[in-house]
Amino acid sequence: MRNSNTPKKKNWLITLVTILFLAAVGAGVYLMIASPEEQSTTESLEKTSFSEREYQGGGGVNVVIEDEPETIEPGTVNDQTQQPGEDGSAEEATDTEESSDAIQNETVEEVDQPDDSLVVVPEPDLSSMIANAKTYVYTIYTDLDQGSGFLFNNKGDILTNAHVVKDSQYVTVKNSNGQEFNGQVVGFSRTTDIALIRVPEIAGKAAMDVEMQEVSAGTKVFALGSPENINNTSTEGEITATGMDFFDGYKYEDLYEMTAKIKQGSSGGPLISAESGRILGINSIVLTDNPDIGYSIPIYTVNDQLQEWAENPLPAESDAWQPEVPDASFEEEALRGFISDFYELVPYSLNDDEVTFYQFFLLSGSQGEMAGNEMVEGLKGEQRVFQAVEPVITDIEIGDNEAYITANATFTFHDQEDDKLVSISHAVIYTIVIDRFGDYQISAITNQDQ
Repeated sequence: MRNSNTPKKKNWLITLVTILFLAAVGAGVYLMIASPEEQSTTESLEKTSFSEREYQGGGGVNVVIEDEPETIEPGTVNDQTQQPGEDGSAEEATDTEESSDAIQNETVEEVDQPDDSLVVVPEPDLSSMIANAKTYVYTIYTDLDQGSGFLFNNKGDILTNAHVVKDSQYVTVKNSNGQEFNGQVVGFSRTTDIALIRVPEIAGKAAMDVEMQEVSAGTKVFALGSPENINNTSTEGEITATGMDFFDGYKYEDLYEMTAKIKQGSSGGPLISAESGRILGINSIVLTDNPDIGYSIPIYTVNDQLQEWAENPLPAESDAWQPEVPDASFEEEALRGFISDFYELVPYSLNDDEVTFYQFFLLSGSQGEMAGNEMVEGLKGEQRVFQAVEPVITDIEIGDNEAYITANATFTFHDQEDDKLVSISHAVIYTIVIDRFGDYQISAITNQDQ
């Protein structure tokens, strides 16, 4: 059975084809008569609207799609030169090119800014002065008393109070390393509380500088000595008054009054300026009703008498008895303190060529002296400000005539050129000997891997 709608469908298709044909002919006629300018404008608008359209890329980043570069056929010369001043574009292009080159050639490096509290140029402070002064201070023992004293000159004379050695049968002195020597009283006053003890074994050892002018109240000071037989003890304070006078068996005149505490056993120890590092006086008395205040005899007031004794010492008693003192020896605790003091002093020399306290720890003329100086000079730098050193003693070996200290140390400095904190570590072995003055000295420095 056939479908009765077939003839109608064929007529409809013929009509549709005819309409499409007529539309195509009309469009062709329009394109033939349209002006070239209108065609160009239409194409330009289409490109512009496409090239400046913004697309939301992944992550919310705005991506601008730029125009595709114009295609140049092979063999065609494309003149892209722009005339100066034309729309100002030539000058702008030059500036952009220079800026781009500068950015490409510049290396940008993030600088770690150190904590302001760390960027501090360390000045010689109390700890460094104490470390240096300890080798000049002695503990004094007699058959009746215990006190303190300090090296006064290069004749081996130790200055102390007269009441420390009064009526004694013998005098023994001990240095900061524990080495003991017999001494002889070569100067003694019954009116002024001063005395001079000569120890031949330390003759030739240089003494500390002494202040020969009065200093004013307010001067920062520290006292060194052996209160209650505890050597290497220091207390700090300031001078609160000058010109103080007392009489207590001895005539005390023009004394310094100070807040640096002293106790029994401190008598005869030095009062040292924390500002100049010079010895100011001899710590002598403390008031029982106010033990926080002490008094010191200014050396400049008694220097003439001391010099007279040094040049014309009292004759030695031929039959005087002297105790037997032990031979020089090494003690582990003293060795640790010795190397710690050495490291305490090194950073100040790294920042100031005039500060050379550390050199007193190096045996003169030895490999240790050369290596120690080379170590310090090698660490120095114009742009380096050393701030700390952290030593760690890992081993101590004591022999008959030498001791060996193995130590690791980390030196930290502020590199001013790069504005960074930098650490340098070294690991060395120190060879320690006891010199003729009874002091520990570094005779050799070697790397641990040698």
